[in-house]
Amino acid sequence: MNKPLLLTLALAVSLASGGALRAATPAPTANLQPLALADAVKIALQRNNAYRSAAVGVEAARAQLGEAEAPLLPGIALQDSYQSVSTVAKLSTPIGALPFSAVNATNSPILAMQYTLFDGGIRNAHVGQAAAGLSAAESQLVQARGATIAAVSQAYFGVVTARRMDEVARRAVAVATQHEREAELYLKNGTIPRADLLRAQAELADQNVRAIGAAGAVKLAENQLDMVLGVPLTDRYRLTEPLGTSAPAFDLSNLLQSALSQRGDLAAARAAVRAARKGILAAKASRVPQINAVISDGNTQPAVVGGYHNQFAIGLTAVWTLFDNGYSRNGIALAEAGLKQAQFGVAQLKDGVELQVRQAYLREEIAASQVEAAKKLVAVSDETLRLAELRYRGGVGTELELEDADLGDRAAHETLARAEGDLRVAIVELRFSAGLL
Repeated sequence: MNKPLLLTLALAVSLASGGALRAATPAPTANLQPLALADAVKIALQRNNAYRSAAVGVEAARAQLGEAEAPLLPGIALQDSYQSVSTVAKLSTPIGALPFSAVNATNSPILAMQYTLFDGGIRNAHVGQAAAGLSAAESQLVQARGATIAAVSQAYFGVVTARRMDEVARRAVAVATQHEREAELYLKNGTIPRADLLRAQAELADQNVRAIGAAGAVKLAENQLDMVLGVPLTDRYRLTEPLGTSAPAFDLSNLLQSALSQRGDLAAARAAVRAARKGILAAKASRVPQINAVISDGNTQPAVVGGYHNQFAIGLTAVWTLFDNGYSRNGIALAEAGLKQAQFGVAQLKDGVELQVRQAYLREEIAASQVEAAKKLVAVSDETLRLAELRYRGGVGTELELEDADLGDRAAHETLARAEGDLRVAIVELRFSAGLL
């Protein structure tokens, strides 16, 4: 039997006893909780402080709107004054002392209703401002929800990518271990120099170092996901969402239209413009008179007369500020300047949103193209490694060729993992920029 055949048989026995080295050693998953992306988003929306703060902001805005609407209806108040006085038996006058009934205490309850008949539109302006504030708060809540979903998705696929990279590193260690065993057998049979064995051992050591870094990256990514979810940093999950996916077809014009109509920050900016317009109306209302109607009924008890004395009253009051040293004029100018600033803010934000959508669209296209290119690279690298292993085992290839093929194959798989992770993140960022989350 010739020498290459003996080496081949020895390698087969070694591989059979050592197990399938090409398979990556799986990470322990017994204690991991299954977690889909939708479940992760649900957890984050319940625990994320920014989103919860935005939800409280909506509640506060609703309360402000109710407060602004309250003066549109009449106000009813019950007032009472109680007074205790000293008893006087006589009242001295120039014509002599006059007796009267002494009253020890007076009690004057009055029920009054007041309603503003005319205020120049200031109440309606305040209602409009509050309504715009509520719209802005609701839009900010939508924006916060989208930002939370985007952050969770990025962290989620960050973990998936890190775990894929860890699998690549484990597989590379297994392949390097196989190559080291082959080199030891070839050295014993005198077919390779000792330098080739040292090169194989150096390759294995390098792959082990890389594997340690990949495992550490997984832990860092898991901690980032826990932080985004708002759960303890010791929690670990078995993520069920696959990394590889086909990119959906996006239309840039539709994305731009969606962003201009659905983005929460744009809606909040437009609400600020509406509030500024109402602010101008409120400022101008200070130049007109305010007319109030008052209706009251109750007891008016003089200090010298005992008993209950009902008195019904109805009246009108008008207040018109004729001179305020420029206070109203400056208030109107301030409100008009605020409107211009709000309008400029909307225009600036629209430009920024359009740029964000276009850049996100380009990043998604680039990421999708990189995934396709990386898949081809992996196919070529896998075949190159397979041929290099056959050449090495057949005695016509060198350890250096095998090492180069091994490193190239690992780099190709890492490139594919990064490209697929970048594509998933790019899709999420594009949806967020278009207001689709």
